[in-house]
Amino acid sequence: MVSSISLLLAPLLAFPTFASLTSRPSPELLDLRGASVSQAPSVWNASFLPPGRRPPPGSCPPCFNCLLPAFSCGNAGECNPYDGQCRCPPGFGGQDCLTPLCGALSDGDERFPRPEGELCQCKDGWGGLNCNVCKNDQACAAFRPRTPSEGDGTDQDGEEGSDMVCYKGGLAIEQNFQMCDVTNRKIIDTIPDNKPPQVTFSCSANGPSSNLSSPSSGFNNPNAVFDPLQADALGTCNFQFWVDRIESFNCQLEGCSWQSKDSFDSNMTSYQCEKIDCACIPGRFLCGEDGSVNIDDFLAEEVKGPGSFNCATGKGCSFEEPAMNQLINDIFGDKSITLDCESGECLHYTQVPGYQQPEKPDNSTMVALSAALAAAIFILACLLLWYLGRTHRHPAGFGGVKLPEDEAAKLMNDHVPATLHFSNLSYDLPSGKRVLSHVTGTVRPGELLAIMGASGAGKSTLLDILARKAKTGKVGGEMYVNGRDIPDEATFQRVVGYVDQEDTLLSTLTVYEAVLYSALLRLPREMSHQAKVFRTLETMNELGILGIKDSRIGESGKRSISGGEKRRVSIACELVTGPSILFLDEPTSGLDSYNAYNVIESLKTLAMTYNRTVIFTIHQPQSNIVALFDRLLLLAKGQMVYSGESGKAQSHFEKIGHTCPPGYNIADYLIDLTVEASGDHRVGKAAIKLNGNGVLNGSSTPEADPESGFVSGNRSEDSDGDEASSSARILGEIKKKAQKLLGAFSSSGEEDSAGNGTATPDNIPRIPEKLASLVLASKASDDAKIVEAEIARIQSGQSPDGGLERDVEEETGLLKGYKKASYWTQFKLLSGRAFKNLYRNPLLMATHYAVAIIAALLCGFFFYKVTNDIPGFQNRLGLFLFILSLFGFSCLSSLGIFANERLLFMRERANGYYAPFTYFLSKILFDIIPLRVIPPFVLGSIVYGLAGLNAEVSAFWKFIMTLVLFNLTASSVVLFLSVAVSDLGVASLLGSLVMLYNLLFAGLLMNYDRVPDKLKWMLTTSFFHAGYEALLVNELRYLQLVERKFGLDIQVPSATILSSFGFHAQAFWWPDTALLGITFGIFTVLSYLVLQFWVKERR
Repeated sequence: MVSSISLLLAPLLAFPTFASLTSRPSPELLDLRGASVSQAPSVWNASFLPPGRRPPPGSCPPCFNCLLPAFSCGNAGECNPYDGQCRCPPGFGGQDCLTPLCGALSDGDERFPRPEGELCQCKDGWGGLNCNVCKNDQACAAFRPRTPSEGDGTDQDGEEGSDMVCYKGGLAIEQNFQMCDVTNRKIIDTIPDNKPPQVTFSCSANGPSSNLSSPSSGFNNPNAVFDPLQADALGTCNFQFWVDRIESFNCQLEGCSWQSKDSFDSNMTSYQCEKIDCACIPGRFLCGEDGSVNIDDFLAEEVKGPGSFNCATGKGCSFEEPAMNQLINDIFGDKSITLDCESGECLHYTQVPGYQQPEKPDNSTMVALSAALAAAIFILACLLLWYLGRTHRHPAGFGGVKLPEDEAAKLMNDHVPATLHFSNLSYDLPSGKRVLSHVTGTVRPGELLAIMGASGAGKSTLLDILARKAKTGKVGGEMYVNGRDIPDEATFQRVVGYVDQEDTLLSTLTVYEAVLYSALLRLPREMSHQAKVFRTLETMNELGILGIKDSRIGESGKRSISGGEKRRVSIACELVTGPSILFLDEPTSGLDSYNAYNVIESLKTLAMTYNRTVIFTIHQPQSNIVALFDRLLLLAKGQMVYSGESGKAQSHFEKIGHTCPPGYNIADYLIDLTVEASGDHRVGKAAIKLNGNGVLNGSSTPEADPESGFVSGNRSEDSDGDEASSSARILGEIKKKAQKLLGAFSSSGEEDSAGNGTATPDNIPRIPEKLASLVLASKASDDAKIVEAEIARIQSGQSPDGGLERDVEEETGLLKGYKKASYWTQFKLLSGRAFKNLYRNPLLMATHYAVAIIAALLCGFFFYKVTNDIPGFQNRLGLFLFILSLFGFSCLSSLGIFANERLLFMRERANGYYAPFTYFLSKILFDIIPLRVIPPFVLGSIVYGLAGLNAEVSAFWKFIMTLVLFNLTASSVVLFLSVAVSDLGVASLLGSLVMLYNLLFAGLLMNYDRVPDKLKWMLTTSFFHAGYEALLVNELRYLQLVERKFGLDIQVPSATILSSFGFHAQAFWWPDTALLGITFGIFTVLSYLVLQFWVKERR
């Protein structure tokens, strides 16, 4: 019979051979092994339609009845003697049990047959030609054990599938399913059109005698056929041979038993069956398809058994039967059918061969202590925040605070009065445009100098230059304090104060605290604390903000005081120190008339009482405020229109033909005059202009222009004529004499092409002729001559007033002023302020703590009691990477810590509040560390016990230390970005990129040993890699993993797996911990250096 079969198969061997498929497993096998497989049905050259199964057209097939000789049940299906229908085994359906079923084995009777012309689409977790083979534990969740497992010691809590696993060891416990690829090269090459030969193999244990390796436990498979009367019978197996996913023949094996033989390096499973009954499926491949070879008689008469199915680790599987072996040997030259198989069987985890009930580790004490410690820290932090966050209420008024008698005159005696002279000040923008030109003036102790002008006249620019603020453009001219130049900026800043136009205050401080911090940081260190408190309250009382001293300043959207009150707080912060020279930019901005007058009056009092020099810009003050001015400097388009005593301003302009109408505010008139002279006013239809007398041109009536507000009084023609001739004579003299003084202007005949202005150098904008006449008049005034004479005496080495020259050394020593707070005092005050700002805005800190606790509980839930096997190793990898990623990206919140105070720092530094080092140190210790030390400590304390990590005390503290050090390192990098990059959006983007870069080279996403040698420095310098490796080495260095496979306990040192990932077991202290510390130190120092040398005020 074998020889005849050989002759029948000869035509097949004549077909051209095709490329062998042995190097490429079938999609079904790849899917079972977890590989990504395309499900397109066109991969193989087949229609997946069983040939010869359709009746000819027009004929009606007979009804199926397995009791009749013409019909039978395939694949060991049972024929029901009552209805003549087949009861099919799991994975097969149809009337004759020859149609594969799809879905999942757990679906039971709800499975559907494979559609014609398509492959089975198995549910998640299932694979094989008929979706019988489980791929993972989740697929087995629908199964439940029949009874609680023996020795389990646990009660079933009703949670379905929680203890079910997919056993892939290949040994049948209850009912095992295997999917195999035929690997005989000659068989694969012989089958035409690259049609893959495959085998499905399944066995059912009918009693304990089936499995010779271990007794089986009760298991309720919904598809298993169980006979209670044969509880001790041997098992049965089924074998199906497929070509191109179409079943060709099948065999039923009876009297089967199986066992597993294990050694130190291999695992073998062996199935032995006494009887085999095979049958062809008519019309299929090898069974008469299209009149070709038919081995039906051979299978029925020759293949009787015994048969065996054997698998060995690394060697694959084989199916052997004497007649089949002879046929395979004669035709294909192989001993038997060789196979590459994957198996799967859903079991309760206690049924897995080799399972031993482990001793439950008792880490309840550590879990309880960790949770209690974290809870205690969190509760204490909440109580501390609640207590410190309360605003301390001070007694009304001065609260009994009195200035000590020995310090009553402290502010008066400990400073030198300062006279300021400035000559020919000019300022050019980096583009070359001239903003200020030839501004000259002076102001003495006890005087108020008001700088007035319309918007854009250059008031704030002049004030910045007088205060020696850092400017981006070029400053020209000379400045003298008490008759001498002071090149030392630090000395000058020590005796001046500057109030910006925009308020920059910490929103979390109260009004009293904001002013008090300024006093404590800047008043003389010899001055007692009580005297500084008294000075604070006194200043607040002068500005009318004593009643709101306990109110928080607030911010936009969360404001607690008004804009005017906030403005007065900013002024109070400078007034409290009583500087020798006080500069204020628009001190009345945002204030009503009453409070504006109070502010200027308090400045006047400060100047007169304490002999201070006050310089401020003001836009358009009311008349009662103008009356407080001692000196006035009027600007128009960067040109000085007037500089002298405020009381003489009106008479000066009257002399040059510009008379202020009676009852008209002189300040309003001067602003209107400069705007009209600058050519910036809006001209009406009649081109109405102010004449030299303030009377309207183009009108013969004394009526007022409704826009200008000027009214001309009735004057005689003679007086008008006399005044006109006098004005012409004065103007002529002014022009003649001022030509020598004002180099910026040409003669009146050198007009531009338009005829309405004078010619100027390229970088100086042309100005209208009328404005030029005002500037010339200012240069020729008596006050200007006096100032120029004083400056000339200063430049010749004399005193400004011509008296005896003061001792240079003595005056310089006085000008240096008193010593402010020491570095230690600055650090204490700034630390208290930073901590106060932190706990009064607790949302950020509370969120960090809440996230740490919630994340710890989630990690404890998902990684609860990690096992000491390969899955447990993987869980540790995931747990540590998740924790580091959480802390790394949480550190991006540090971007706003300095960014929100950048402008405040620059202005306080420019005003001499403190040294950058003390500010930086206070921010590091009392702002960043509370957010970077406590959260990892809380999270680590909770997770460590719940996850069941290394129970050694030293390992626990190394774990906490690594988390804290990693968090500090990441925050230092983010702090550097926050300090170096002023734009918060750009800094946030760069911070995210830095974190992703370090995460990429952490060691899990990329193997260290596979990185080119020239690029390994990228992994070495990654602080994520250092922290990750330190955590893994601390946890896994001495851990022995035990993996249970095929009933064996395979022990693998975790250090071996670590080395395969590219980690080094000796790297905890060096380089990992050392690298974290070095990185933290480097970026902290870099942050300070950038803060010291780069973050400065530039106007």
